[in-house]
Amino acid sequence: MSTSIRVGVVGTGVGVMHLESLARIEGVTLAGVCSAQRERAEATAARFGVERATARYSELLEWVDAVVITTPPKLHAPMTLEAIAAGKHVFCEKPLASSLAEARAMRAALDASGLVGMINFQIRFAPTFAEARRMQEAGDLGEVTSVDSRMMLNPIDYLQIPDWSSSKVAWFTAAEQAGGLLASSAGPHLIDFALWYGGPIAAVAARTAVMHPRVQLSDGSEPVEVTAADSFVILAQHTSGALSTIRGVPIGWDISEFTVEVHGTRGSVVAERAGGLRGAFNGDKQYRNLALPSDAYDRTVIARRFIDAIRDGQPSPTPNFADGVAAQAVIEAALASARDGGWHAVEQG
Repeated sequence: MSTSIRVGVVGTGVGVMHLESLARIEGVTLAGVCSAQRERAEATAARFGVERATARYSELLEWVDAVVITTPPKLHAPMTLEAIAAGKHVFCEKPLASSLAEARAMRAALDASGLVGMINFQIRFAPTFAEARRMQEAGDLGEVTSVDSRMMLNPIDYLQIPDWSSSKVAWFTAAEQAGGLLASSAGPHLIDFALWYGGPIAAVAARTAVMHPRVQLSDGSEPVEVTAADSFVILAQHTSGALSTIRGVPIGWDISEFTVEVHGTRGSVVAERAGGLRGAFNGDKQYRNLALPSDAYDRTVIARRFIDAIRDGQPSPTPNFADGVAAQAVIEAALASARDGGWHAVEQG
């Protein structure tokens, strides 16, 4: 491997955010951009000063030491497996795959390769959520009894982010493409929060709904039919016995906010990505604002963990493919519950 780690990015929608982060990390060379729409690959490469662009994934793999995969979920498994077979480290967008079987195959291939693999559960590193986790690990909350993770999102505004192409709309709104708030957007993050703070989940009961069956985009094109759920509620029972809720809440106004409440036998914290951190502990009568080590949400933190592990020859840091598999198992059980209305066990391992 060259002194500078050569990284390629696949996808020019969410991929733009990864390019922005990688461009800020010393010792990283942005070696190529890949998109099924070559003109988008070329335009994005020019925007970030990347010399090479292609519509052929196999060509990108020839140029790089590591690849960032930001394609629709159904492409995550085949692209990851091809990259691993070519000896490339992989940073994959969430969800890890479009099925639990695929996610497990990706983890097995990575484990056998000795390469570094991570999943983009980057919201863990927002200051409020990271501090809540530190407090939990320090024992400040006692034994966790409940986690409530939720996101409010305007799905219409979400689909009109300028860097996203019409292809994003096409797969995100379609249930058969593993799209929607539960399977591919907020759901994986919120499920990861429940697992991160509350531990393994044994069983779930879920309900989903489509609250915006047609979305009119700002470009004036024909309204898009929506079949993937844009609203969901999951009740989860952890192996510890704790009960948690996981909710995706569609709204009609302009906000995108993640909130996590972690309750324990000694205290509770309420963390919002942009709204601060509050806590109440034994002896308190109400929540009070808690200080944070930093208010800045540095989106490069997770990318730096990936690059540092490659450079130092270390095992895959968290969040890694094992975390992705655990979340995928909950997604699969929740979707099954939403279909038949019953409780579903979450496959472990």
